[in-house]
Amino acid sequence: MSLFSWVPNWLLWLLIVYISLPLALYVVFPYVFYGERSTKKRIIIYVLGDLGHSPRICYHASSFSESNFEVELCGYVDNKLPESISEDPNITVHSLGRCTKGGMIGKVLGQVFGIVKHLWALRGSDYILVQNPPSIPILPIVVVYRYLFRCKLIIDWHNLAYSILRLKYSGNNWHPLVLISIAIEFLFAHGANYHLTVTKAMKQFLSDKFWIPEKNCVVFYDRPAVQFRPFELSDGVSGKSRNEAIHSEPFIKDLIPQDFDLEKGDKIIVTSTSFTPDEDISILLGALKIYESSYKKFDSSLPRILCFITGKGPLKDHFIGEVAKNKKLWNRVHIEFVWLSSEDYPKLLRLCDFGVSLHTSSSGLDLPMKILDMFGSGIPVIALNYPVLDELVKHDVNGLKFMDRRELHEALIFATKDRKILTALKEGARRESENRWNSSWKASMKELRLIHK
Repeated sequence: MSLFSWVPNWLLWLLIVYISLPLALYVVFPYVFYGERSTKKRIIIYVLGDLGHSPRICYHASSFSESNFEVELCGYVDNKLPESISEDPNITVHSLGRCTKGGMIGKVLGQVFGIVKHLWALRGSDYILVQNPPSIPILPIVVVYRYLFRCKLIIDWHNLAYSILRLKYSGNNWHPLVLISIAIEFLFAHGANYHLTVTKAMKQFLSDKFWIPEKNCVVFYDRPAVQFRPFELSDGVSGKSRNEAIHSEPFIKDLIPQDFDLEKGDKIIVTSTSFTPDEDISILLGALKIYESSYKKFDSSLPRILCFITGKGPLKDHFIGEVAKNKKLWNRVHIEFVWLSSEDYPKLLRLCDFGVSLHTSSSGLDLPMKILDMFGSGIPVIALNYPVLDELVKHDVNGLKFMDRRELHEALIFATKDRKILTALKEGARRESENRWNSSWKASMKELRLIHK
């Protein structure tokens, strides 16, 4: 006769459940939902891009860290990370591996696997912030994650993913992938608790077209980080004039033409580009060719221009070839294509006279971060115009606007020869440089009630 034979089956099962409850509540349940989280508030910041060249995401990470969050920063690590990220004890970087096999499907499946692996390991976080675009495949994943593990989701809207995809397919709104992208952005945007947008126009779009409640959406303009500062405030070139600095800074001194002299009125301009169709470098090259022609035919007093084109992308080799092919053409203008570290890029900006922006928004709703970095460095911007740009660049105040290569050429003439315009624009850019990331970030987070300091 069994020891428990006299006990009814239902009562035996009840006892087993009763004894198992503490194990489930104090071991299994916390493991499944909270993993190995600490007592600090924790936020996951995720971007399907290279962290080393995702400044806004890195600035978010540093600001949350300063607000005593434990930050889990996830994305591709293709290039060296800023020291502010790699040396911060509150920030842990999780590298997403790249899948090079299986074409587009293989790439997406690889991303899904990597994202899910990261999020499972980091379950129990209080918040998750993702950059959009891209929206596929990350947006559906993080919305499901938000509901499963009861964290709060923040979408930081840099642009619209479907508008970028539409550009790839020659403006075809009815392409199946464009329609899928629209549906994913529209549906899963409603799974977020909070929304950040880079312009007022984008906030209005989300409210009008995506039906996102305005109370959950805050405009948070991009702002330059502390490393972008005017030349006079720089510690890296202390004691040297700007002219001396360009001939001594290790990362560019070998690129400066021998007879180039800022004190004689020569000018340095810079543009940063991803060498994609939405940033047409041929506009800049065309304007510089007209500048060369103006020097030869009409005005031999035009100053020399040293033009730095920074960045990399699919069309870079094409444009390098175009410049090399017309080498004999370039006399008054010298062009250098460079790829700079996150430490050297701010140093270059503060040594320049003007920045040039060729960014055209696929959605018409975003603003280029490069302009903010240029303003932060105290240099005026000559920018390709589109409607929302008025939220940032004020013509004849902190920059000049143009629509084509001829207008860009005219802007270069004004900017390099008219001392009155140059002085006014530099003063406007200097005032703009006083608007900084930290103060704007804190104001936006307080508005969303994510921080209370």
